[in-house]
Amino acid sequence: MRVPVVPGLSRNDIEYAAVLLLQQIGQQEALQGKCPVDIEEIFEFYIPDSLGIKTGYTDLSRLGNNILGYTDASEKISLVDKTLIDADDNPTLRRCRATIAHESGHCLQHVAILNIFKSLSSRGDERLYRAERTEIPAYRDPEWQAWEFARACLMPRSLIMKYHSKGYSLEDMAECFDLNPAFIDVRLRTLKIKPF
Repeated sequence: MRVPVVPGLSRNDIEYAAVLLLQQIGQQEALQGKCPVDIEEIFEFYIPDSLGIKTGYTDLSRLGNNILGYTDASEKISLVDKTLIDADDNPTLRRCRATIAHESGHCLQHVAILNIFKSLSSRGDERLYRAERTEIPAYRDPEWQAWEFARACLMPRSLIMKYHSKGYSLEDMAECFDLNPAFIDVRLRTLKIKPF
């Protein structure tokens, strides 16, 4: 299946949208670094209430191996694999936060414009989440946009730059943002704070 091309969004567009969302829903303390972003609130309450998209946690193994999140624009549903939210180890719970933010990015940026597409066909063989991406520019790729949103929402640029300038290690930032160090490392590299 071809990856749908969506209207282009720059990293700055996505950064702005993420911070605006956090301000609008009253997560100023997260923007100030007093606590991690409550991404579950956005996924479980804001998205269903504001966008009419059903969200939840379920067993996604029926969709294939290693499917951690799924958003179907035509059905207006977004799901995260239940094994993530039910985990009792910190790395998996932190991966859950990143996955929830990614699926939230799809809900906020793509459901309205991709509402005629299904991310899984009735035959079960066409999937949106892992298609060949080389034919479209990253800024028009819904997967790139959703991951950029996840990073921008969970690690606002002003905070990550502040922590970096104060000499925080990846592990220090992992505690502040409640995310895995590898996810933070990608953020530092995409912001060109750290070389690739």
